[in-house]
Amino acid sequence: MLVLFSRPIKAQRNGANDGPESLLWKKLDRSKEGPDKIRARLAVGRAILYRSGDKAETIDSAMNFGVMAERESRKINFHEGVINAVVLRSICFSQKRKPAIGLKLAQEALAFSEKVKNNNGIAESYMAIAESFPVHIPDSLRLKTFYYHKATAIFRQERNMNRLAAALEIDAEMCFLANEKTQAIKLLFEALNVNEVLGNKAVHGIYWMIARTSNGLGDYPDAVKYSLLAIRTAEAVGDSTLKLCSIYHNLATVYMNMTDYRQALPYSLKALKIARRYKDPDYITTVAYALAIQYTRLDEFSKALPLLAEMEKFYTEGYGKMVVTGCYLNNLTWARQFKEAAIYAETLKKDLAELPPDSYNERIVCYGILANYYLDTRQIDMAYHYADLQAAIPAGNRTPLNNRARERIYYSLDSIRGDFRSAFNHYQQVQRIIDSGLNVTKAYQISLLQIESDTEKKNMQIEALNKQALAKDNILKRNQLVQKVVILGCVMLAIITALVYSRYRLKQRSNALLLKQKSEIDQQNVELQLLVGDKNQLICDKDELLLEKDVLLKDKDLLIKEVNHRVKNNLQIVMNLLQSQSAYMANESAQQAILEGQNRVRSIALIHNQLFKTDSVTEIDLACYIADLVHSLDFAVNKEGTKVNIRFDIDAMMLDVSQAIPVGIILNEAVTNAFKYAFPGHSAGEIRITVKKIAGQIRMCISDNGVGLPNDFRLEKANSLGMTLIRGLAGQLRGTFHIIDREGVTISIEFPVLIPDLAMVTAGAETENV
Repeated sequence: MLVLFSRPIKAQRNGANDGPESLLWKKLDRSKEGPDKIRARLAVGRAILYRSGDKAETIDSAMNFGVMAERESRKINFHEGVINAVVLRSICFSQKRKPAIGLKLAQEALAFSEKVKNNNGIAESYMAIAESFPVHIPDSLRLKTFYYHKATAIFRQERNMNRLAAALEIDAEMCFLANEKTQAIKLLFEALNVNEVLGNKAVHGIYWMIARTSNGLGDYPDAVKYSLLAIRTAEAVGDSTLKLCSIYHNLATVYMNMTDYRQALPYSLKALKIARRYKDPDYITTVAYALAIQYTRLDEFSKALPLLAEMEKFYTEGYGKMVVTGCYLNNLTWARQFKEAAIYAETLKKDLAELPPDSYNERIVCYGILANYYLDTRQIDMAYHYADLQAAIPAGNRTPLNNRARERIYYSLDSIRGDFRSAFNHYQQVQRIIDSGLNVTKAYQISLLQIESDTEKKNMQIEALNKQALAKDNILKRNQLVQKVVILGCVMLAIITALVYSRYRLKQRSNALLLKQKSEIDQQNVELQLLVGDKNQLICDKDELLLEKDVLLKDKDLLIKEVNHRVKNNLQIVMNLLQSQSAYMANESAQQAILEGQNRVRSIALIHNQLFKTDSVTEIDLACYIADLVHSLDFAVNKEGTKVNIRFDIDAMMLDVSQAIPVGIILNEAVTNAFKYAFPGHSAGEIRITVKKIAGQIRMCISDNGVGLPNDFRLEKANSLGMTLIRGLAGQLRGTFHIIDREGVTISIEFPVLIPDLAMVTAGAETENV
């Protein structure tokens, strides 16, 4: 009765495989204006839509992302962005129960995609058109399936694996609903292969659909197998959404079909827990009804009643009310509480009178429940009446399961009346239906085994192709290496040949010269000896000069270290003088100004201290320097002992002094402001300093989780010395400066890393400007 009567849990919509939503938000924050920013915005919009649960406010939020992406795309004439933005808006309208608007937008996206010849856009438009058609109307389902087939074929042709994976799942869902279960299984296993190629581990939805198909065809072992695979995969990827609820519920119905209600119970309880967390009426009523049947079959009817009452809260009219009435009647009949069941039987009969004559599915279910009730209460004529009404429904609207249940009722009724010949005929009919179902199940199992075998062969072929590709790559690399060695050998041989030929020609000229000028040999020998002596003297002079150069370089390094040491000492003296001066200042603001000046001097002194301690004379270890500077500021500024936790996330890097000094002063200003203003009343907090080196750029962020900026703060109007310094030094670094006021204050500086020579030139130019 569960399969006949319970409202099927709706399939979970498949996303675009863009990745986790949290990572998409980070990608959106990091993206620069242009196509990448638009793609990131659309990905976030899709993620919001696919977790919306059909909530209007969440769908509106997703639609806003589509509107913004479309506006930005049209400004820069970005066709891909325009198409996907319109598609996103189309799907949003379809989900808001406005399919006409959704269809119109999807058709506009299709026309634009065809105009600019964007095949992926055409496929996306087909999927958006399909979204506007409902699944419960046969003609609409055929149209929906048709458009999904077309989209899948295009993605497969374009080898757009990410979108193909999502399209295959939805296409398989449509085939399942259209009773093309073997085709659905083929598509699902293809989806598994595509996800494996992509490295996507979140394939529990595919396993669930395979299990659901197996369950519907009576292949319970495979249904259990793939349900458990779906659960294990969902838990591995941390999915606790309504999709997991569907998986638990499907496994419970498999065990119920196997009449193992005790085994089904824990999975229904898990499914109901998730459904209640998401407050989804369809899920709650479906799982609650299954759980009520389990309790009733396990002789724990008292536990089933609260679940039926919970269903009754959600549906008070229409077909939903009939569902609840039928649930009560079915469970009360099984529990043999016929007095209470009689009330619901009369109610259900009244509701049937109000149903349209062509509501065949609803009538089949209700007639079956009433026939069972009257059979169990031995009201034979009434049982025959509702069994006959069910048999009178057109055959095209009855399933084998309906027919089998009705034939069993006839068998029981004829047996009670003593008409054993008719009862035997009905029993034989039941067996024929069962045998037919077994044949279908066997055919499905054979098909499933064949598909699994084909999939395994394809995977082996893919693995073999990967190995061949790897072997070919190794051979290519080896051939390239041999080619380079041969070329190098040829070059060396050419050089040696040229040298030998050069020596040979030189020898020939020397011999000719000796023959011509034999009389001058002695004089030339004398001159040659003098030249050799001069050469040896030059070599000796060169060695002495090189030695003197090394000594001078060492002296230079010592001198620079001494200069750094003296600069550090002088700066320390300046800091001491400032500290002494502050003791004579009565004005608190003046004392504070001196303290801030002292801290700025300290930030420079620490750089010279780093230079003095290390072998390098022009670069410092940025991580060590920042740690020393921040800890010294904590000691100097945090006089009140505020519990501020300081966290560092700094890439290992060396930074030129010309950039280190502005960086140190910026850090001094930002961290000092955080200590002074972010945590009023000595409240605890955290300061995070992040420095990352990405593609020749350094991004430095100083963040706190304090009270944030004042409401009237405007960066362009800020004229404090600290802000002026930060803004000016960021410009000196040829970088950008931003302040973000969200959950505290974040100061972000991004600037290019200067190579040492350029840094020296820049430092010299800046010195001249000063």
